Amino acid sequence: MSPLRPFAQLAASALLVVTTCAEARAQVANQLGFTAGFETSYVDRGGANTTNVDVLQVFSGKHYRHAFVDPADPTGRNRRIVGFRVVVQDQIGFTPEQYTLVGYSDDPLQPGRPDVRSNGAGVWFRTSRLNTPPSASTGAAVHVITVGINPPAAPMRMTTSHGPTDDDVYFGIGLQAGTWPSEGLACRITADYMPNVPVTTPQDVVGPRLLASLDPPNLMCTVATTGGAFPLPTGQPAQFPGIAGRRGDYRQLDLDVLTYAPGGVSVTQTNQLHYFASRALPSPSPNARVPLGGTTNMLSGLHPDLHDAAATIPPPPLSPARADDIGFLVTENQRPNAIVVARLSFGPLTGGSNPDGSQPVAQIPGFEAAGSVGNVCVDLVDPSGITFFGVSNAFGRFQTMVSMSVQTRAFLRAYGAVAVTWQGFVVDLATSPIEARATGCVTQRL
Repeated sequence: MSPLRPFAQLAASALLVVTTCAEARAQVANQLGFTAGFETSYVDRGGANTTNVDVLQVFSGKHYRHAFVDPADPTGRNRRIVGFRVVVQDQIGFTPEQYTLVGYSDDPLQPGRPDVRSNGAGVWFRTSRLNTPPSASTGAAVHVITVGINPPAAPMRMTTSHGPTDDDVYFGIGLQAGTWPSEGLACRITADYMPNVPVTTPQDVVGPRLLASLDPPNLMCTVATTGGAFPLPTGQPAQFPGIAGRRGDYRQLDLDVLTYAPGGVSVTQTNQLHYFASRALPSPSPNARVPLGGTTNMLSGLHPDLHDAAATIPPPPLSPARADDIGFLVTENQRPNAIVVARLSFGPLTGGSNPDGSQPVAQIPGFEAAGSVGNVCVDLVDPSGITFFGVSNAFGRFQTMVSMSVQTRAFLRAYGAVAVTWQGFVVDLATSPIEARATGCVTQRL
């Protein structure tokens, strides 16, 4: 059987679940969801407190594949983004600060690190200088900023192979030199368990697989820049804060990405005492960015603790034994109340036309080429995989969860490392041929 034939069968099966009607389509950006379930642990500049610096979030190809596809590219191999949502803190609110938004490509000579060549060849884009919003505060002011950007004229082309660290991309904020923390701008951060801070500080006790899977050595990094009206990297290597493998040093920026492609992120629901964003909601909330609750971050969101491995860390005092559940969140603002197919498998698709084995949806017979978006990159024939059907809510969100049995948790504890891959498809059966819009693939390490 063709590895792509099951995809057509999945879409056809959705006919048995629900029907949808044709409607006018508006071009609305999706916030992909990396910070949909997120809490702030502290404010940080990655250690570059007084110098010009780009503070970057690492979006690793080990975890996120085909997440930023350009909907206008039928080959599914170009990346294009249209904005960011970022949360920053100005230490003295009434004195406005300036910043830029920036994207770096992967270093071709050192995959897993941003390309920091001093001529700027590794910088995919940088905005002009932006001002923080007005504030009357004489103390610290927090700004939640959503900024649309003109897509770079040249889309970022995906690499021809997706190895363990290939195809990484780095997005972040350019900060000016100053006297922080007395004054200046910094980024809000979520962090792993930190034994030397009050236990009431939001901190996400990450599952055991992060330490084994992480390369580069942290989820964020900094790049020294020249400053000025249009900063360039100085050419110094990127710095990854903290010590690799040390608890409390893993951190993630409060930065999300906007694209015209659907968002897909893994979700973990935990019972942590001091990371409330990770907990299941008492009842579904359509208005919530994570309708059923849970964290979508790069800590427990990608690295859950299914069988209380964190008990050996130790966790904060009085914490209950961990027994996380895993799931997936799809966001497609352009297709509310639509059929959604979510697939959980134990590996990627192989046999597709792209070099990594994936296949552009627009090139699969039976699917509309003009409206279909993204690549099929999840294994569709894995007999141990699970397929979920549902309907997104009025905000275009659909969340599904897997509640683990005691037997499954015991098996995973005995078996050791297991990685699962998620992908979602938003399907419109009212078009002929059928339109399908694919999220990227996300690998969750159990």
